[in-house]
Amino acid sequence: MNIAALLIAFVLFAVVVAGALRTVWFLKVLDDQTRNAYIVIALASAGIFAWASGRPVDLDIAGLKVAVGELRSQVDPVSKQMEAFYAIKKTEFFNRTNWERVRLVTKTSEGVVLEVTLEQEPLPGSVQVYEGVLLMPEYKYMFDKSNGRIVSFPANTDQPVVGLRILYYPRVR
Repeated sequence: MNIAALLIAFVLFAVVVAGALRTVWFLKVLDDQTRNAYIVIALASAGIFAWASGRPVDLDIAGLKVAVGELRSQVDPVSKQMEAFYAIKKTEFFNRTNWERVRLVTKTSEGVVLEVTLEQEPLPGSVQVYEGVLLMPEYKYMFDKSNGRIVSFPANTDQPVVGLRILYYPRVR
């Protein structure tokens, strides 16, 4: 497979060289379409050659040097870390069975403000509170400064009619 890819890369490169020689020998001016086509063919040839060689390729783009083989080896651990991060997502349900964990803070003209102590301290910005199927507005969440596990939020009622669901990513210490 690598020999076939190298042969294709060589043929594409030969097409670019032949086009350049034709321009020089016959004094033909390259128009934009022809020049763009030769650039695409040259890039395809270089890409196929780099893929077929199987060795790590070093790229130097705008002063940024990247070893492609080294970059691949760094992407895998980051992917594993993201999978581990998404796996720790917590969901806490509050309904008739555990409504004693929900505390009424105040009643307003718009509804009520409830307070819940979560099992773990959430990462800032990762909390989503649902009353039934309705997502509550995030800009109205308030966290206790002394205890990051306590979150206050507006709700329609202080009764466990539809229940609460709180999703968050816990802070890992």
